[in-house]
Amino acid sequence: RRSIPMLKQFKQPRRVAITGMGCVTPIGIGREAFWKALVNGDSGVRQIESFDVSASPVKIAAQVRDFDWEAELSPKDRKHVPRTVPLALAAAREALADSDLQPDEFSLEHRRSFGVVLGTGGGGLAFTENQYSYWYIGPTAKASIYTIPSSTHGGLSSELSMAFGLRGLSHIVSTGCTSSTDALAYAAEHVALGRQDLMLAGGVDAPIAPGILAGFNLMTVLTTDWNDEPARASRPFSLNRSGIVLGEGAWIYVLEEYEHARDRGAKIYAEITGY
Repeated sequence: RRSIPMLKQFKQPRRVAITGMGCVTPIGIGREAFWKALVNGDSGVRQIESFDVSASPVKIAAQVRDFDWEAELSPKDRKHVPRTVPLALAAAREALADSDLQPDEFSLEHRRSFGVVLGTGGGGLAFTENQYSYWYIGPTAKASIYTIPSSTHGGLSSELSMAFGLRGLSHIVSTGCTSSTDALAYAAEHVALGRQDLMLAGGVDAPIAPGILAGFNLMTVLTTDWNDEPARASRPFSLNRSGIVLGEGAWIYVLEEYEHARDRGAKIYAEITGY
């Protein structure tokens, strides 16, 4: 009988560890505050304060409060980037500090082995919505000359690459509600297959704006039953659930080749073994 050739034997994939984490959330800024709020059962859903919702059937969302977004950006950048950028920067800075990595001390070779993969659903849509307001209502002078790159999802990961001087791959995954989970998996794959040694991976979104709120409401997917009791609105597993609640925030992990993390004495939170 004719023999069947053996499949090519591939090298065993490398192990992937999580060695740092950071987050900016409606229930707390930073992983310690976030965890404490989870333990306490706190809700981040409140009345929307950033714009007038008096005529909207939906008046609640999960917004990040007391976040000094300006501190994450240089003065010249504050007018030209969406809210997703400072949210992601704050989470990434915490994750890097937590992992005890200082990219500014890296050699060029090490910078090239450090990549970014972020997930986002809405990207800079809220920023774009503001630009249309400036163009058609005014003042037109407030419109940004960076409207196109800041509204394009793909530029979001580049903001982290530039901020930390990383020279590895810089990609965005946008697959709706699974975006950041997919991004984490793809980032782990790059490390496992030896394409990169380190990755910043996670997700960021800031979709709370009048037009986006109206669009979701037209789909009849947002709850309108809990405007007077926002803290009770998010109840996905309850029999009387009536819709979702919009929210914003960012979470970023540092992914690292396991042996590299162990050799440098890094704190290892978890290992990614599948997806």
